[in-house]
Amino acid sequence: MPPTDCDPHSRSSVADPPARRFVRVALYQRSPTFGESDFLQSYVASQPDWRIALRSRDDGSGATLKRPGLQRVLAAARSGNIDVLVVKHIYNLSRTTRHLADLLDEVTSLGVRVVSAADPGLDTGSPFGLFLVRVVNAVAEIEYTGALVDRRDRLRRKQESVDESPLAS
Repeated sequence: MPPTDCDPHSRSSVADPPARRFVRVALYQRSPTFGESDFLQSYVASQPDWRIALRSRDDGSGATLKRPGLQRVLAAARSGNIDVLVVKHIYNLSRTTRHLADLLDEVTSLGVRVVSAADPGLDTGSPFGLFLVRVVNAVAEIEYTGALVDRRDRLRRKQESVDESPLAS
């Protein structure tokens, strides 16, 4: 008769240890400076159980969201392949407040935490970080509303100048 510990059906009453889950991290850099990649890698290495799943960068302008590297990060977030997005500074995501607000809203709504390695307060996994996201959204809304008012005023002034022109009579 074989020993009981060889029988696959006779398991000990001690539960198996839970499987270790790693945090999947995406690093994003826009126009990286010397040493920035090393800085971000060191930051990730200092976090327990964090592993880099995606490295992405763009060398173009931050005035548009149509950057290949950023689109790769967004695709990974949408597909659930990353848990955390690490940037050196939050402004590396976008130069415009409206774009930054939209990006932060989308990524956080997908359950991806956004962390700025150089600005520890900017971490959407903390209450203060979420507060800052709301502030960015508020500022973006104020800028958008102000731009609409400016456009209406310019159109009104242009129309008034046309109406007062001697050729209009």
